[in-house]
Amino acid sequence: MQSLQDRIRESVIAAIQAGELRPGAQIDEKQLAERFDSSRTPVREALLMLAAQGLVSIAPRAGMFVHKPSAAELVAMFETLAEMEGVVARLATRRISAAGRQALADAHEAAGVPARVRDAMAYAEANRTFHEVLYQAAANPFLSEQIVQLRRRLAIYWQRKDLINEARVATSYREHGHVVEAILAGQADAAAEAMRTHISAGGRALADLVLLADASSE
Repeated sequence: MQSLQDRIRESVIAAIQAGELRPGAQIDEKQLAERFDSSRTPVREALLMLAAQGLVSIAPRAGMFVHKPSAAELVAMFETLAEMEGVVARLATRRISAAGRQALADAHEAAGVPARVRDAMAYAEANRTFHEVLYQAAANPFLSEQIVQLRRRLAIYWQRKDLINEARVATSYREHGHVVEAILAGQADAAAEAMRTHISAGGRALADLVLLADASSE
């Protein structure tokens, strides 16, 4: 059973990922306490946990805010994600089982359906499944956990409707194809490079959209 702090923490994460709490928005601790019929202490403890994960920023005498990374920080996060996902692709190539190979091929084929019609929201879900298959194949839970934490920090941008780039969907799917081809051919170095290229390209595209969106809102 989840603790009160965990329930509060998950509710804030859900609000961030749903776009209800945008980057830079102040978090109303009093409202959270009233919602969960609690004192301010568990709310503060939950927010401190989120601060440790990089999702919340603490401003002395001002309160708690959804963390808003700078352009340089956003680029750095994508650079890190690209390298970690590249390691996943390399390990997956070396460790993938026969069942894993089939699961990867199936996940890629399934993602082709929304990709062909540029359904960005459906593709996002198929993309998540595709990467999860690779995490399983890589058989490195610690690495997967680190990637999930970083992707959670970036999810607020991936799920914002004003940052959806439908033109990127078809390109992303083609890049997935290069990764799949290399893995199934047993080419670990090529798989790692294809994955790094894929994540880096997506990161650059998203970072550009974030900067444009932020600039237009100022």
